[in-house]
Amino acid sequence: MEDHTQMSWKEDNVIGQLHNSVDNVTLAVGQALTHPTEQAIQNAQNMIERAERSVTMALESRGDLGPINMLQEQLNQDKEKLNRIH
Repeated sequence: MEDHTQMSWKEDNVIGQLHNSVDNVTLAVGQALTHPTEQAIQNAQNMIERAERSVTMALESRGDLGPINMLQEQLNQDKEKLNRIH
């Protein structure tokens, strides 16, 4: 019998890490929008790539969960914002 408390904790941990990753993207994109230097844009692109990998891993390991989908949508919106500056 699985310990559902342990599974819930692991799920919360995955969601928490993913949330941090997407928050980092939002900050990096904001910096690139306000100061569109090549370095800021590249940093935002790197953050987006990492967050996309995290989303993919979370979906593969946890399935199609509402919180993951919401974070994925936030990430997609940030990508669109970054794409507008170049």
